[in-house]
Amino acid sequence: MIDAEEARRLLQVGRRGIAMVMSVRDTGKCVDENPETELELCVALEGEDTYKVLHRQVISRIAIGSLRPGAKVPIRVDPRDPANVLVA
Repeated sequence: MIDAEEARRLLQVGRRGIAMVMSVRDTGKCVDENPETELELCVALEGEDTYKVLHRQVISRIAIGSLRPGAKVPIRVDPRDPANVLVA
């Protein structure tokens, strides 16, 4: 799971992309009453082949309803580690 410092870093230096949500699973953990969610994402970055990642992130209860299979979400991708992503 990405901590707040890593999230800030990815927002600053991460490559912008789009991911399609393939599956969503609640891990049963909460942070400040917001669920930690496991997302299977199909990541698309300009000029590269798509790839899948399994990603855990705390998602606001307000935003969780928009994360359904088939939804497209903006992401940031770590330029050094393409498996490290942030749903932004």
